[in-house]
Amino acid sequence: MAYRLMLLLAMTAWEPDGESLVGYRRGPASMTGPCDRREAVEPVWVYAYPRLKLRYRASGTLGGDAAVLTLAPGSVGPVTPGATNPENPFVAGQPVVAVRSSDLKTDGESHTLEVDLRGKMRTPQIHELRYTLPEGARLDLEELTFVGGPELLPTDPPKLPSDVVAWGVEAPVAADAWRGTTMRGEETIRIVGAPRAGGAFYLTIAPHFANVREFAAGVPADKIRVKESRETADVTVRLIYKDGGWEEQYPLSIAERRHVLTNRSPALYALELDRGRPLAAVELYDRSPHVQLFVAAGGVSDAPPPTSLESLPVLKAPQKRNEAAAPAEASLSYRIAGAPEGAVAADLVESTVAGGRRATLALKNGGTKALDLTVTFPQATVQVSDDPRDVAYLFPRRGTVISTEERTLEAPYNAAFPLQFLDVFAPEANRGAAVVVCDVEGRDKTFRLKKTDAKVAAEVDHRVHLEPGESWRAPEVRIAFHSGDWREGFSAYRDWLATWYRPVGPRPAWLRSAFWTRRDYPVGGTGKLFDVKAGRYTFDALIEDGRAFGGIDFIDVSGWAMSESVGRVGDYPIELGGVADLARNIREARDRGVPTGLYFEGYLIDKRSAVGKAQEGRWQLIDQNGKGLWWAGGEATEFYACPYMPEWRSYLSRRVAQVAADVGAAGVYLDEFGFGGKRCFATTHGHPPGVDTLRGEIETAAAVRRELEASGVGETILYIEETPPDAAAPYFDAALCYALPLTDVRQSPLKLNLSRFAFPDIRLWDMVSLGIDPRAFAAEDFRLSLWHGNGLWLKGHAQTWYGEKLLAWIQKAGSLLHEHAEAFAGPAEPLVDSPHPAVFINRFGKGPKTVHTLFNASYRTARFSFEGRDFVLAPRDVAVAAPSQ
Repeated sequence: MAYRLMLLLAMTAWEPDGESLVGYRRGPASMTGPCDRREAVEPVWVYAYPRLKLRYRASGTLGGDAAVLTLAPGSVGPVTPGATNPENPFVAGQPVVAVRSSDLKTDGESHTLEVDLRGKMRTPQIHELRYTLPEGARLDLEELTFVGGPELLPTDPPKLPSDVVAWGVEAPVAADAWRGTTMRGEETIRIVGAPRAGGAFYLTIAPHFANVREFAAGVPADKIRVKESRETADVTVRLIYKDGGWEEQYPLSIAERRHVLTNRSPALYALELDRGRPLAAVELYDRSPHVQLFVAAGGVSDAPPPTSLESLPVLKAPQKRNEAAAPAEASLSYRIAGAPEGAVAADLVESTVAGGRRATLALKNGGTKALDLTVTFPQATVQVSDDPRDVAYLFPRRGTVISTEERTLEAPYNAAFPLQFLDVFAPEANRGAAVVVCDVEGRDKTFRLKKTDAKVAAEVDHRVHLEPGESWRAPEVRIAFHSGDWREGFSAYRDWLATWYRPVGPRPAWLRSAFWTRRDYPVGGTGKLFDVKAGRYTFDALIEDGRAFGGIDFIDVSGWAMSESVGRVGDYPIELGGVADLARNIREARDRGVPTGLYFEGYLIDKRSAVGKAQEGRWQLIDQNGKGLWWAGGEATEFYACPYMPEWRSYLSRRVAQVAADVGAAGVYLDEFGFGGKRCFATTHGHPPGVDTLRGEIETAAAVRRELEASGVGETILYIEETPPDAAAPYFDAALCYALPLTDVRQSPLKLNLSRFAFPDIRLWDMVSLGIDPRAFAAEDFRLSLWHGNGLWLKGHAQTWYGEKLLAWIQKAGSLLHEHAEAFAGPAEPLVDSPHPAVFINRFGKGPKTVHTLFNASYRTARFSFEGRDFVLAPRDVAVAAPSQ
């Protein structure tokens, strides 16, 4: 009854600019000058709610035109003096004065001030309200709101299917035919009727996701918004049955036939019912302060819902697992493009070995002209079954694809495709084959897979430059036959790794439990790392701030070398704080168990630096148009250096080692390394024009490692911006990792990063805090990071960037990772046998301390037993099963 009364009152009070259009509400509060008051808020999305309404009483002397209310966007990022690159928080991320003293009446009476923020804000959000009053002034804030326009409200709702028996909709607010929740509230929409069994429950939903999730550098702030969401931390539906049972689901879009909600678009959605069980109620939960939901109608249908186009990975165990597998059929050849007829002599040598085949290919340019070739080797066709439905494949790109669908997949060899193998398998026929490319040098190549009917083509393209009379030999190719389980193909790949992989770096013991890495900047940062006014570092404040995450394990300092005269990269002077102050802070943090890493650019040099001037253009990376490559954004001040230049490698490695020795850094970071995708077309650098820079990165890393050893700081770790491809893996102890935010969940619903399991000794810190502004991060990526047993790279203001709920989850995840640090740093096996078809399980460690992580990849509740425990796992949720639990 109370709920219905609340609903009636809300409906009566609704008006176009009422609660439905409020993006944030604050008040009352009283302030007396002198006053400098700051209030942190989870982001308020001012681009969607641009009308600031201030109801107030003011008295005393405000005077002049001073700022009274300032809106701070919370931007945090690297500062390049004199540049306007998109990651510079001083470009678009500066505070904006919304209310000045001249805007207020100081007669002590109640007044309302409205401010249109359109055209004033350069970011979609603010994270802090700053109030400033002079001595003798008083401000009584009765209410402050950010309000949007009627365009935020849903339009005419779509109709329910004709066979649906409609139920009533109850919710806190109303807007014409719709019933909904408020933007900042976390409320429930309840749909009820006479209990009824059926096949599906239909409802019309109009969601508003005001948050910003994608990093959209260069896109106007008012144009950035979430297009669709499948985030269960934002929205979920509970189906409540008459017998007391329940389950949760995420709605299925009828138009998309995917589990997504389309932003600001009224549409029809469905939920699957347990047939034969009368449904009593449906509750749609708004679980986020950045989400608003409206429902117009809902009801039960006897027919089942449409089939989703989404599918889970094929992990069906072979029916004949204990029987010997018959060898798969595999043809093997090569293709050469770009060579005149008869100009290139080719020699393909194949041999049969235990469990498979091996092949090598050698070429020689017999002509009189230099040739730029595309050599496809292997060019293999694999058939493991005559039944296309039984033929599956594994393509281990960034976000591994495991599927039976007919499609073509292609990826360059770098962090986008870091492991040099792919696999074809057929569980029913119990046959499979792994194709392994045995390259330990990091050569330029592209992997491609194409499934057509029951056949799978596996191809690798090599870019080859041959001078007259020059020879080239492709990396050896191995085809390993196995049963119908792809894990055996992965095992064959790891067997090849074991023949050569030896870490070059120290891999220290402290790194095994360093899960939470905290990035900050002395200038342009949170203000916790460095006191700009005092000109000194404050690591202790950053560590204390890290309690919001449950503690931090590693400090990652960027921008420590910023200089107004020579920029932030190149010379790397220690002007901020000075050498002694930085060294003292690093030492004191280390004594508290928190080591520190320092940022270096693997490619960029500021043209104003001494080294930038001295190289006189000789080192600059040249693009395909013959022009030098510069870091984008406004006046270009930083150019890319070619990593094949010995002088650049020598300079950078010496400077890195010198700084590490001077201040006692536990780690050094090479930015941009790992990503790949860069090419240098210079003709004077001693490399072929158009060469991929991966091997240059490897040579640079080796030079840095040697200089660290020579400087007596060989225990210093080397970490990079993205997961290293396998040939580069020995040189790096840790890496940031973009696999989760950059993976297309439609093709990789698990976002499985197989590199984590190929190299369990390399610490990965998942990058799930992209960009320089706060945004409502995808909570699922944080969950999947734990499922991988990875660490997190944490950037920005703790409270306002992450929010109360996510911080609580981070604290819980950190506690689990630290409690079982030995297991998570040990042997790792992906996707072990599971008791439930929608639950995917990883195993870490060995013996009695073994830990399993479990992920419900479906969009409905999963109930099952595992390792003697009963689990109820929510849609797209993760759990940890450990001996102590």
